[in-house]
Amino acid sequence: MSYEDLSREELVEALNEMEKKFDEERCEREKFEELAKKTKADFENYRKKQDERKERWQKEAKQELAEDLIEVMDNLERALMAADEETAVVQGVEMVNEQLYSKLNSEGLEVIETGEKFDPEVHKAVDTREHEEHEPKTILEQKRKGYRFDGKVLRAAEVVVSERPRESEDES
Repeated sequence: MSYEDLSREELVEALNEMEKKFDEERCEREKFEELAKKTKADFENYRKKQDERKERWQKEAKQELAEDLIEVMDNLERALMAADEETAVVQGVEMVNEQLYSKLNSEGLEVIETGEKFDPEVHKAVDTREHEEHEPKTILEQKRKGYRFDGKVLRAAEVVVSERPRESEDES
């Protein structure tokens, strides 16, 4: 079909149809562009959620490994306390223990310091002793180290805590 053979009205009608088709195509293109933007945003949100999950899983796996390796460090420390003399083997065990703690520390593990006052958030009282020189609830001795991982208590420090001496029957 040649446009030269068409009358003015036919040309106007053909032009109107082309504009209508063009508008329909533009609307469809805009719908696809909007769908592409939405899909891209949904994918970005999905990727972020997956990254957060992956990070959480890695942290949980590290924490579980740290919990398991704390027992190994306890056993190494017991072996060191049981050693009678300073030998090359004892020095080797000390180095392994320090290296293990150093690696775990770089991943987020830290020893809970016992301090002077008992804190039930980080300490577990395994025994009490009457003591005149210290205020009640003062830590007298640490029985077992406590650990945190990324600020969360993995194992509370087991401690002996002071209590007020009981008054004898003669004084009351």
